[in-house]
Amino acid sequence: MADKPILEKTFNEDLDLDEKLREGGILSRIYLEVQGNDLKAAKKALENTVLDRMVHEPDFHVLEVKMFDLVKEEGQEYYSGVIEIKSVARDFHAFLNVVMRYGPSAIEILSPEEITLKSDEMHAIVGDISNFVATYFANIFSMLKDEERVALYQKMLGESKKK
Repeated sequence: MADKPILEKTFNEDLDLDEKLREGGILSRIYLEVQGNDLKAAKKALENTVLDRMVHEPDFHVLEVKMFDLVKEEGQEYYSGVIEIKSVARDFHAFLNVVMRYGPSAIEILSPEEITLKSDEMHAIVGDISNFVATYFANIFSMLKDEERVALYQKMLGESKKK
């Protein structure tokens, strides 16, 4: 990751962060990573993910975004880049939902140091995780039923389709 960001942007400057934290908010810094063969497409995908989607998440407030240049390391065939997002979520449940949907490569919870969850909150979180995993597996199994896709995966993995 480069030292100096190529894009720095702030959001929600009027948000009362102390109040959000008193109300159970989760202050975090998350890092999303992109890899791709096409530099422009990879950069656009990273920007769109954060600037067009994440900033509009309900109960999740993006505070700062720092995007670092996409680079092709020696010996790599693809470009790789990172975007750092400082944010505050309404609560742990909202934070976890964003983490599950965006799959950051790294997460740093800045505040609070600990949280207490009520039984109904734990049930809601576990239910969301269960639904997410079930949807994820259903999508994977659905894709594996497509013969063209399976052939492509086998080709990508260096396997030949044997009949």
